[in-house]
Formats: sequence, structure tokens, C-alpha cells
Amino acid sequence: MSAPTALPLFPGARPTGRRALPRLRLGIPAQVLLLKGLDNCLLDDLSQSGARMTLAGWPPSVGAGVVLTAQGLDVFGTVVWARDGRFGIAFEEPLPLHTVVNLRHFADAYAEHEAEQARRNARMFVQGRPRLRRFG
Repeated sequence: MSAPTALPLFPGARPTGRRALPRLRLGIPAQVLLLKGLDNCLLDDLSQSGARMTLAGWPPSVGAGVVLTAQGLDVFGTVVWARDGRFGIAFEEPLPLHTVVNLRHFADAYAEHEAEQARRNARMFVQGRPRLRRFG
């Protein structure tokens, strides 16, 4: 008898890398608390067991403890790899599934908001700024 296959946690989600748990692509703004202070970052992807982030500056060194903050999430992790402004952390304890799902919903709404803002900016660029009419 064959072993049962695991059902995906999220339809359409693609695990990336060598992970035991599916990792979801997010691309949302976040913050990471490092030894040097609080830094803005981009939360590239997330799973229940870890995350990948991008910083504008130098990433923390492997083994450093960090706190990731994004949309109500505050989680402690340890840097397991770092290169080219990106780094990955493993969480001290797995995240609840509902937390990951909530961040996925936020990422979807954020992406739509950003796309609408880009369309609005393009429309303003093409049409020019509205002119004020003079009365009198």
C-alpha cells in the first residue's frame, strides 16, 4: 500500500528551495530588528518555519538573532544564510497556519493596491496635471 500524498496547504502555491513546508511568495514591506537597530526590508517569502528577506544594506551574519515584524506578525528567528542583500531565517517556533494565510491575503491586497497606484501614476503622466480654471 502506498503512502498517502500530502494535500497542498494553499492551492496554486509552489514550494521553493529545499523546504519541508510550502513557502509562499509575498513581496510585502516589513521590518527586521537587528543588533544595529530596526531596518526596513522586503519580506520575499514565508513559510510556517522561516522566511526570506531583502535589505538595502548588508544582511545580518549567519547565526544572528532577528525579529521579523510585518502586518501584526512579530516573530524571532535565527539567520541561516545571507548573501547579496538577502537572507533567510528559521523561526524559533513554527508559525500558526492562520498567520501565514492572513499574510498571504494581505500580500494579494497589497499587490492590487500597488498595481492600481501605478496605473493612476501612468494616467496622470499621460494626461498631465489637471489645470486650474480661472473665474472672473
